[in-house]
Amino acid sequence: MFGETLHCGELIKRLNDALGRKANNTLMCDDVTLSQIKVLATISEAADETITLKELEKHFEVKQATMAGIAARLEKKGMIEGFYDSNDKRIKHVKLTAKGEEICKTARASMDENERELLKTLNDDEKGQLRNLLQKVYDSIKSC
Repeated sequence: MFGETLHCGELIKRLNDALGRKANNTLMCDDVTLSQIKVLATISEAADETITLKELEKHFEVKQATMAGIAARLEKKGMIEGFYDSNDKRIKHVKLTAKGEEICKTARASMDENERELLKTLNDDEKGQLRNLLQKVYDSIKSC
């Protein structure tokens, strides 16, 4: 815009914003947001495909109320089922429903296609280098 080269942080932010918009537009057809699909995917990858809300809070580094709200909306949409621990009624578990599993499959296919589109101008070595460099930068900033 002003003839300046963008800083790496600004490029990463713009990429993240663009990818988020694209993902949310795609997911809108399934009545699910990017945040919600991330929760569904995490549940699907959990042991026995069940996880506690507390574990989700820690994984996503969000407050209890935030995760409870996401879970409530997913439950209302019929994508997850919630149930309480038989030994401790304070602990709520969630698991995917058949509808949630189907949404996960569709979203994964869409995310894979978006990744292919994003990286289509890179060869395999460049893709690996980019992934490694981004991971290295993320790991260094995560520890701050």
